[in-house]
Amino acid sequence: MLQDGICQVTKTFFSKTIQFYDINYQLALNEDKTTIFENYCDFLNYFDSSISVQLSFINQQVDVAEFEKSIDIPDQNDDFNAIREEYRTMLKNQLSKGNNGLVKTKYITFGIEAESLKVARPRLERIETDILNNFKVLGAQAHSLNGLERLEILYHVFNQDRIEPFKFQYKMLPETGLKTKDFIAPTSFNFSKNQTFLMGRTMGSVSYLQILAPELTDRMLADFLDVDDSINVNIHIQSIDQSSAIKMIKSKISDLDKMKIEEQKRAVRSGYDMDVLPSDLVTYGEEAKNLLEDLQSRNERMFLVTVLVMNTAKKRQKLDNNIFQVQGIAQKYNCSLKQLDYQQEAALMSCIPLGVNRIEIQRGLTTSSTAIFVPFTTQELFQEGEALYYGLNALSNNMIMVDRKRLKNPNGLILGTPGSGKSFSAKREITNCFLITEDDIIICDPEAEYSALVQALYGQVVRVSPVSDQYINPMDLNLNYSE
Repeated sequence: MLQDGICQVTKTFFSKTIQFYDINYQLALNEDKTTIFENYCDFLNYFDSSISVQLSFINQQVDVAEFEKSIDIPDQNDDFNAIREEYRTMLKNQLSKGNNGLVKTKYITFGIEAESLKVARPRLERIETDILNNFKVLGAQAHSLNGLERLEILYHVFNQDRIEPFKFQYKMLPETGLKTKDFIAPTSFNFSKNQTFLMGRTMGSVSYLQILAPELTDRMLADFLDVDDSINVNIHIQSIDQSSAIKMIKSKISDLDKMKIEEQKRAVRSGYDMDVLPSDLVTYGEEAKNLLEDLQSRNERMFLVTVLVMNTAKKRQKLDNNIFQVQGIAQKYNCSLKQLDYQQEAALMSCIPLGVNRIEIQRGLTTSSTAIFVPFTTQELFQEGEALYYGLNALSNNMIMVDRKRLKNPNGLILGTPGSGKSFSAKREITNCFLITEDDIIICDPEAEYSALVQALYGQVVRVSPVSDQYINPMDLNLNYSE
């Protein structure tokens, strides 16, 4: 693993990784969904047959106690610690409703064959720029990973039983005489079982997705990623050269036509109607012709796709439960998820973001069928620092914690029907702001409904009206007020 993020996987295969972030797809309107889907199809069509592509979706547990620290409100030397305690308890209850203890990351790894690093580097940089531009069109944030960041991902995948953080600097290589792989390796690997493996003290198993359904839905990948446990989903995509794909389908159609003629000859010899053909032949013939039409006239390409799902757990029973859960999700969409037999080592190597697929189980899909595994679900907003609580994400149930001063537009507007809780929401935000930030809070309130809150927080209430005993004298205003 080189410092700039290029990994030399074999003598002639080099890869790079880009991390990308979510966009709001599942909650978007149908027109917006269609636009995102079409742009994603164009994105996939960019890859030619010389580029290997791997999409990796890694859900990993983090230390919940550490995570709770990010929403903690420390006590102070004032009279409001009782309110802080109540607010802390509410935030912890909300945290338990989502899966914020689970860190979800998304990566795209692309690799090429080249005779040397010198030849590979400019080509990888060109592909990297194009991919980042494509993500910009999709509206998704993305950035390229350096060698240290890529090694950290591999370290966390291999060492799920360790809590300590990844400690490595490139200057350590000449000092220790070790290689980069020595810093990420777990204490041991054990591949002696046929359907499971051991990685340190973590048990794991890799299954492949058998796509049997005639039609797929864009919810399938989202459902896999909604699993509230450690899961690693990988989609390997290899484009087939357009002319080769068309030639292959034409030859299949010729084979089917030959079989039809043989069936018709058999029918004539046996003395029954030659138009009666086996239903399989008729169905396959029509599907092959439709596929050929798609490739020739609808901007579709052919891809070889392998979908691998890796489950990990500390105990055997938990692992079996996790595998059963993801198999149920696949079953729901008329597909089946099968554990690999005696291929767990090759499968594990195919589940880490290096861009190499060592599992020869591939399914031919067109661009739109491949793009149906849309990698976007819903954008998460969880900032740290002086972030205020704004409720739960409608899809993932995760907390929304935002520091509005860091957003592009810091202004806010609360809309809702009468009695839906607009004033309560504003009061809760004012209290949150009071407990966490050093900001000044000024409330303009014609109905005087916020005065009780201001008094409870030892604020000053100024009543301006013809019958109040508090006055504003315009003559008191200082002309140099701004100074």
